[in-house]
Amino acid sequence: MEAGKTPRALCSSVDGFRVLVSEHCRDFSCSTIYAQECQKKMETNSCEGERKAHSMTLYIPLGEGRSTFNLENAVCNHGFFMMAPNVWIPSTKTLQRPLRLADSTSILTSISHPHNENSIHVHLHRTEYVSPKEQQVILDQVARMLRLSDRDEMDVKHFHQLQPKAKNMRFGRIFRSPSIFEDMVKSILLCNCTWRRTLDMAQALCELQFELKDHKRGQMTGDSRNRSKTKISVDEELEYYSLGNFPNSMELNVLDEETLRNDCNLGYRAKIIIELARSIQNGEFQLNKFEKALPMDAKSMPKIYKMLNKKRGFGPFVCANVLMCIGYYERIPTDTETFRHIKEIHGRNKVTDKDVKEIYNKYAPFQCMAYWLELCEYYQLKFGKLSELPRSKYHTITGSYKLCTSIPK
Repeated sequence: MEAGKTPRALCSSVDGFRVLVSEHCRDFSCSTIYAQECQKKMETNSCEGERKAHSMTLYIPLGEGRSTFNLENAVCNHGFFMMAPNVWIPSTKTLQRPLRLADSTSILTSISHPHNENSIHVHLHRTEYVSPKEQQVILDQVARMLRLSDRDEMDVKHFHQLQPKAKNMRFGRIFRSPSIFEDMVKSILLCNCTWRRTLDMAQALCELQFELKDHKRGQMTGDSRNRSKTKISVDEELEYYSLGNFPNSMELNVLDEETLRNDCNLGYRAKIIIELARSIQNGEFQLNKFEKALPMDAKSMPKIYKMLNKKRGFGPFVCANVLMCIGYYERIPTDTETFRHIKEIHGRNKVTDKDVKEIYNKYAPFQCMAYWLELCEYYQLKFGKLSELPRSKYHTITGSYKLCTSIPK
């Protein structure tokens, strides 16, 4: 929202009862929310004879972003959406995953955007009363994942001017995690391994978090003391969900390298991730201030890159991927998939970083957006619409995966 504009109004509902919520903000996410107390309704499941837990729905108005926003496109455009604990439900076009409350406990959340509505629906499952402060924490995470800030909206419109195809596709919000720490760890998981192993490592970390954390609020999959690998129904209108949340730095800080290496099959990444978590917890790396304190302009990018590059395991690919997650799109995270893509799509024989710059610099400062748009188009031609793929097929989504059919020229 531009400075001086009237604050938007949010509305939430609790088990069918409406709650008035005011929003005073400088962008799509709120900075202060006031919720009025309301009655909650308990329902009885006649089949099982058990009470259903409370639920609550929050609404994020899109405002001027309505013309450029599409939830399906904002989520299903990066491998992160396939990585646990994210669950995309094709039948309802809903993103489901646990999100953190103010006290770091987790609550299962479903995010949807019903047709012809001007607001995003954020449904909190199986929860008691969620305070205004905790509502704010949840909404901030949703806004981060979907890039719902004024700056993001400005970037999207600027990129659409450079690449009209992106405008027609409502492309420009590259999906990211609810926290920069999760982005960093997942960027590390992408390195030096197959895509299938990356998916497996992310899932193993979430399963480990389930074992470590007693979910006192929002029991996502039943009693955590009786954890089972089988899928447990959370609510009748939901997909089945049996994972924990992605572990945060506090949870990883108490583990040792051997546990991550052996239990989650992280290999050398275990040491890197443990060191990152500990540097955050001991205050050496001020992660909470990292994203917001630095000015978002091109001159800041080398400074941030240099800061990241000093950390063990943060090579050029990881640094560029983290920069993209923060909102700097000039550095493309180049790896073997990038070089394969440029060889196949752009007809370059021996691909170097110089080739990457020659192809994408015309889209500056949004080179990364242009590359990701091409990559998404390529994958969808080869595998079908990413948002409609079953999770059992996620491991196949790489350019090196061989299919019986070929890509149309």
